[in-house]
Amino acid sequence: MIYDYFSKVQRKLETLKWIVVEQSINFDFVSDEMGIINGKLIFIDNTILDFMELVSEKESEYRFQYMDKNKNLICRWDSALHHKEIATFPYHMHAKNEVKESKKMNFIEALDDVAEKVIGNLRL
Repeated sequence: MIYDYFSKVQRKLETLKWIVVEQSINFDFVSDEMGIINGKLIFIDNTILDFMELVSEKESEYRFQYMDKNKNLICRWDSALHHKEIATFPYHMHAKNEVKESKKMNFIEALDDVAEKVIGNLRL
């Protein structure tokens, strides 16, 4: 499972390499059933995605923080155990000064969302 997911992430990154100008990514295999992906991507529009995802069949922890070139928050999806008032707890998204409901995310979904934003910025 972990190997398959890490391979899917690598394939997704390959399709997005045209909008990524710098990347630092670590794929750590904790065991056959658990792995961690963390690192940072800098995109062609100078936005930044800082991320960490713990991947296993039993648990999921993540933080996908998307920022502008000055490291100001654009949005952050995370699974931190706060914001119990959110219906999708523990999954939520921070956007500027608000916290919103969010489905459970994974790195590939975050990459898709960020890529859409980056491509949109290029059209401006």
